[in-house]
Amino acid sequence: MEPVRILSGLLSLNRVLFGVNYLARPQSAGPSWIGRRATRTTGGRLMVRSQAARDIGLGVGAFWALARGRDDEARRWMTAHAVADGVDTVVTWAARKRLPNDGRTALAIAGASTAVALLGAARLRGDASDESV
Repeated sequence: MEPVRILSGLLSLNRVLFGVNYLARPQSAGPSWIGRRATRTTGGRLMVRSQAARDIGLGVGAFWALARGRDDEARRWMTAHAVADGVDTVVTWAARKRLPNDGRTALAIAGASTAVALLGAARLRGDASDESV
């Protein structure tokens, strides 16, 4: 199996695991990401859970396509990952002075995820049979 497929699969699995954790325990996003106060409010927990649902959907979609060898479809999922993670990186950078650890942990995670997603979006290529579904 080629490294790009492995990295894309690991990113997808990681995204699902983060999503499941944040959906079940939105307060776990506080210490390393947005700050403890943000997850103490109903609105803060709602936003964390909304992002968790987004992450589960993106991760399951990409993982499903990769597992079935539909690389062209997986490439589109990885493009969606890159857009989501790229936006996360930009808005985290903008708010970094008001985040735990000046946002370094969140920026490292979002930046690395963006890079892997961009790699998958650029390098995953399916054959003509991928286009049938």
